Amino acid sequence: MRQEHQRKRVRLSDAPEADHHVEDDEDEISDEAEGVAENDERRRDADSVELEDEDEDMDTQRATQIIQERNTRIMDNKPADNGILESVTCINFMCHTKLHVAFGPLINFIIGHNGSGKSAVLTAVTLCLGGKATATNRGQSLKSFIKEGEESASLIVKIKNTGYSGYQQELYGDSIVVERNFTRAGSSGFKLKSANGRPISTKKADLEEICDYFALQLDNPMNVLTQDMARQFLSNSSPAEKYKFFVKGVQLEQLDQDYQLLEETIDQIESKLVNRADDIKVLEDRATKTAARLALSDKQDSLRNKVRSYSRQMAWAQVEEQEKLLEAIDGVLQQADRHTQEVEAKALTVDEAFDKADDALKQAQAKTQEIRDSAAPIEEGRAHIKERFDKNKADLLSVQADHRSIRQGLTTVHDRIKKTSTDIELENKRLEDAHGGSHARRVHELEEARRTAADAKMEFERHRQARPQLEGALKNTQGWLDKSRQTLDSKRSEVRQCDETLRSLLRSQGQHVEVFHERMPLLLRAINDERRFRQMPVGPVGNHVRLLKPEWSSILEKSLGGILSSFIVTSINDQNILSELMRRVNCVCPVLIGNNQPIDTSNHEPDPTFDTTLRVLEIDNELVKRQLIIAQAIEQTILIQSWPEANNIMNSGPRNVKQCFCMHQFRRGWGMRLVSRGGESSSAPIQGMTGKPRMKTDSQSQVNIQRDILRDLEQERSELERQVREIQDKFRSCEQALVRHQRQEADLRVQVQRAEDEAEKQQDELERDTVQDGRLEALKEGLKDAEEEKSVLEGSYQEAIIQKEKLNEVAKSLNRELKTFDEEIKDMAAKIKKAEMNASKLAQARHIALQEKNQAIQKIEDAKADKEREERKRQAQVGRVGLWASQAAQICARVPVDPGETPASLDKKLGKLHQDITRFEQQMGATRETIAQEAAQARSAFQTAKAQVKDLEALAQLLKLALLERQDRWRKFQRFISARARAQFTYLLSERSFRGSLKTDHQRHQLDLHVEPDETKTGKGRQTKTLSGGEKSFSTICLLLSLWEAMGSPIRCLDEFDVFMDNVNRDVSLRMMIMAARRSVGRQFILITPQSMGNVDVAGDVKIIKLSDPERGQTTLPFAG
Repeated sequence: MRQEHQRKRVRLSDAPEADHHVEDDEDEISDEAEGVAENDERRRDADSVELEDEDEDMDTQRATQIIQERNTRIMDNKPADNGILESVTCINFMCHTKLHVAFGPLINFIIGHNGSGKSAVLTAVTLCLGGKATATNRGQSLKSFIKEGEESASLIVKIKNTGYSGYQQELYGDSIVVERNFTRAGSSGFKLKSANGRPISTKKADLEEICDYFALQLDNPMNVLTQDMARQFLSNSSPAEKYKFFVKGVQLEQLDQDYQLLEETIDQIESKLVNRADDIKVLEDRATKTAARLALSDKQDSLRNKVRSYSRQMAWAQVEEQEKLLEAIDGVLQQADRHTQEVEAKALTVDEAFDKADDALKQAQAKTQEIRDSAAPIEEGRAHIKERFDKNKADLLSVQADHRSIRQGLTTVHDRIKKTSTDIELENKRLEDAHGGSHARRVHELEEARRTAADAKMEFERHRQARPQLEGALKNTQGWLDKSRQTLDSKRSEVRQCDETLRSLLRSQGQHVEVFHERMPLLLRAINDERRFRQMPVGPVGNHVRLLKPEWSSILEKSLGGILSSFIVTSINDQNILSELMRRVNCVCPVLIGNNQPIDTSNHEPDPTFDTTLRVLEIDNELVKRQLIIAQAIEQTILIQSWPEANNIMNSGPRNVKQCFCMHQFRRGWGMRLVSRGGESSSAPIQGMTGKPRMKTDSQSQVNIQRDILRDLEQERSELERQVREIQDKFRSCEQALVRHQRQEADLRVQVQRAEDEAEKQQDELERDTVQDGRLEALKEGLKDAEEEKSVLEGSYQEAIIQKEKLNEVAKSLNRELKTFDEEIKDMAAKIKKAEMNASKLAQARHIALQEKNQAIQKIEDAKADKEREERKRQAQVGRVGLWASQAAQICARVPVDPGETPASLDKKLGKLHQDITRFEQQMGATRETIAQEAAQARSAFQTAKAQVKDLEALAQLLKLALLERQDRWRKFQRFISARARAQFTYLLSERSFRGSLKTDHQRHQLDLHVEPDETKTGKGRQTKTLSGGEKSFSTICLLLSLWEAMGSPIRCLDEFDVFMDNVNRDVSLRMMIMAARRSVGRQFILITPQSMGNVDVAGDVKIIKLSDPERGQTTLPFAG
């Protein structure tokens, strides 16, 4: 049933499914389609044979027996494991702000006053599980269900999913939560969640698959009877409408529509078979004609056989030609193997020679060290003697000094004795001539002269104390002047260099190579003409680097240094060749060795907000980029213009930053290099680049920057010249002040000297005139002391002479020992020199051996490279041979080539044969291949069409048989379901002592009830129109329960079933519905009534849900169960 229902859904819906959002206004099934279905059903029923009355009675009797037997058995009504509803939640839906209803697993009664929102529960279930808005008879679009004043609504239905037959239980768990959200704007969407709330899907197709799996037929009017449908079915339905409810409820109508589609398919197939008969005749005639033409063309098979034979030989002759080339390569490869073995053997010999030279050098160095070690004791002995000699020499010098001192003392004592004797004579004479008349005058003159001398000396000292200050000022000014002149000269040099750089930039615009060595063009031409390079050198490096931010030109040019003028090669051999070319053209530049392997720096670069050297450079060569990264760490060097900002950032320890360049705060064109160590940054200045910029950049920007630098330098030069002039003026002032001070000092010195001379003169005159008591005795006592001192000095003088002679003898002895040691040291030095010369020769021999070893290794590498190149050629040739052989094998298996035949000779023969065949084909009007192809196509088309017709005939026959079988089964379903409904209806009427019958007219599509309220009366019963309201409702309830017995859905829903019943009929109907529900094991019933349930005796399988009247401002509606 579920599968048939799904097919119906696919066939009747042409609109694509919406996975996330669907429109509010869903299309209804058109009345026209329903009319077509009814007409098809009437046509089939008119063609079929109506069941006989005796068969109908027999079926009714059998169904009655089954019902009675089932009712006599006591069966437990157990809840279903899956497919029933656990709860429904409404948010901002209809009159409810928030309503949550938990269903019982078996029988549920929802009660409440009118307007309490009972019908909203069934409406919410229908819409949430994919039903259309129009199917509820409560609104035309989803937005009409949103509560007044709200913009959106949500519906949540929880489906039980336990047991072994649950739907994808490993994914959803024990419950499947279906959520539908819709807004007034028209958007709508579904969400499928697991039991724990995890989202699973948002596709409506997945929801439809779940509904089909559990057979939740929400679009079946008999499965979910809304309030309006229930009223129509219970009170106002005609026999035709009841029959329509019946066939839709038990899904006979859906099966009938499927069979109608099958009949249409059979009619289309039979129509196609009629048209295909003429087509097959045409195809058969065409196949016959093309076969006859092919037979005529096959008479020229001899020529074609030759063509095939020569073509096969041609294919394999080309293969043999390629195989010969492969053999030649194999010969070259064998020769390369022999050459490799030879150079490897020679390398072993050279390696042994190097080892010998290395061992000899080590032995010579050891011997030299041994000689040095043996010379060490001799040098130590000489040092000991030399120490004694030096000590003796010092003692001798000390004695000689004492000797001279004693001799000088004797001279002094002798002079003193002589002078004392003279003074004694003069004193005796002075005493004889002494008188006292002019003494007072001379004393006064002496005092006056002394005061004059003291004043002159005081003035001189005061004047002289001011001289160091003047000399210091002059010296400081001289230092400032020298430093300022040096700074000015340096600044003038910078201005000249900057001006020259600017002129060079203006001259070299568009000729970037001129910024390098003057002979660089010659070197580049020589490199391009050289063919020995394994890989062409790259350089100069600056020619492959473009600076995107010219303001960093000076700093980056200085920091990158000579690497911008260098070349990069990938092997030692290319380095040697390039160095040779540089020497030849007299343009020597640094040569670096790198490799072409790309380097990934993405995980080692600083934060993208920083400019790095790598990010401001555009490098067009991967080899250059790799070399700059390895040698200069350009990917981890950040560029920040402001020094304070750079210092703060480096102090914070940024990630993946090795150093930082920033602009100098005071000097244009200069920079600062900051490095972080231990959380603190250290800085060093970077001088500005004075030469021509070697990196490419925007020439006009570079010229403008250089002009700005020149203007700043000229301003700085002017300021320095002004400062030098001021310092020169100050220096001249200091110099003049010092000259004036020196002149005044000389004058004052002369005045002091004159005053002192005058005072001394007065003193001498006064001394001559003054009588001094005791002076003569003192002079005599001094003479006596001087004579005694002379005697002592004469004794010491003799001792010094003796000690001097002894020390001279010791010095001579030590000198002889030193000479002996010097001769021994000289001999050892000669031996050491000889050993070092030998070691030097051996070192040179080792160097030569090492060069030969390196050359041998290089030859091995060259030989291996040649071998690898030949192996690649061989591999390519093997592939070529394989390709040609595979292509030839597609033509034919390998065939021998006739002796003497070559591809050229075979091609010539094939050309002549093709000409002959072409003449014949011109006569035939087409080539043999074309004729054969046309014949094969015609034969294949005829056979294919014939097989298709046969298959269609077989398919049509199978479909006819299947249709007949299904129609027969459909009639049986119709008969048995009708019989069971009649029997169940009769049984249910008997619950209230009614009698009656259920008349089913399948030909007229009518279902009518005949009921007699009192079973004691006789007659055929009355139609429902003659019954009272309660009797009519009770009879219709019996009909509904009868039809429900024939339905397979796990849930039944009915809204306001007792609206027209009196209390008696209602109580009987309720008990009957509960009993019928209990007999429907595992089925879930949701029944809505506005009446109370106080008179009904309910058990544990019945749950009563009472809804309260909605209140203004209420957010959650309580309910009682």
